[in-house]
Amino acid sequence: MKKKYYLIPVLGFCLLLVVTGCDIQLGNWGRAKYERTVQKQFPLDTGSTVIAQTSSGSITVTGADVTDCNVVAEIRVRALTEEEAKETAEQVEIILEQVGNTLTVKAKKPLIKKLKRSITISYDITVPRKTNVECASSYGPVKLSNILGSAKGKSSSGSISAEDIQGSVHLDTSYGSVTCVNVSGDNIKAKSSSGSIKAQNIKGSVDLDTSYGSITCEDISGGDLKLRTSSGKIKLSKASCGDFNLHTSYGSIRAEELTGKVLKLHSGSGGIDVTQASADSADISTSYGRITCRKLTTADLTAKSGSGNINIACSDSTSPEIRANVVTSYGSVDFEAPPDFAGSVDMATSYGSISTDLPITISGEISKKKLAGTIGQGNGKLYLKTSSGSIKIRWPDKQEVN
Repeated sequence: MKKKYYLIPVLGFCLLLVVTGCDIQLGNWGRAKYERTVQKQFPLDTGSTVIAQTSSGSITVTGADVTDCNVVAEIRVRALTEEEAKETAEQVEIILEQVGNTLTVKAKKPLIKKLKRSITISYDITVPRKTNVECASSYGPVKLSNILGSAKGKSSSGSISAEDIQGSVHLDTSYGSVTCVNVSGDNIKAKSSSGSIKAQNIKGSVDLDTSYGSITCEDISGGDLKLRTSSGKIKLSKASCGDFNLHTSYGSIRAEELTGKVLKLHSGSGGIDVTQASADSADISTSYGRITCRKLTTADLTAKSGSGNINIACSDSTSPEIRANVVTSYGSVDFEAPPDFAGSVDMATSYGSISTDLPITISGEISKKKLAGTIGQGNGKLYLKTSSGSIKIRWPDKQEVN
């Protein structure tokens, strides 16, 4: 019988040690630690760009009323002995290199050939407020604040935060959360492969994307707003934008106090709840879940659910000639029409009842499963359909109270 050799797990583990800088505690591995602080200063013109990079460690950049770039580098070395850790730390050199109006902060490190050793370098940097910033850490968080210029932050594994930024913002992390607070700029983007995203008091075009995590936004204004998550809920409140595009593959959507041109909400699997929203057109859909809209103002509405009830309540400001297409495969449809609605009505259900508070002039055959006719004289259109469930049209002052 041939012997089987299982080298893949061993090789994979060794590769993990190398990639992570060997900063893993197993037994007495890397038991000794030595820390060293290095301070550097460099004059910086207004509008310059500062680039900071570290393979392992955090980066914090803060804008202030200063004229220099002030760098505090915390160097931490782990080794088998304290003497070895100290010797390695003393060989680390922090370099501030300027080319044109770009200043790069980097470290020159000794080559570590043996396992069970690691070097971590964290930066705390203070720059003039009017500075463009670009930061990247392979393993560690990035924090940017009080910057009057563009800000870019990237981490392969760590959280990223941006606060009090006036300029375009691009944030990207593979494993970690993203937080944006008090940010205004032409282009604001945040992406996480695995982590939640939070944004508050944002002005400008916003694009937030996470593969696994929730998205929470409050007080958003300016350009278009795009929120996407493959697996997580979306919560949006107090937003005045151009086009809204909210999409989640697995999770619910909750939105309130929205004003814009186009409102597009979609959930692959989850309920959608909208309160006090105004848009020229609204497209709301879910594959599996209910749809509830209160105080909705729009002239063109599409609401569809693959499986779930749909409850729509138009606001008093909604056009009396609204065009609404409301369809669910399995669930009831409850539609509160705007005051003085005028136009055609078409309701149909395969299994369920149909009722209306509005006086409809019936056209065609009368059936318990289908009702078609007109209300007043106008160009409005209500198309309400379910394969299995009841359908009801209400007047605003006749809505039942639960």
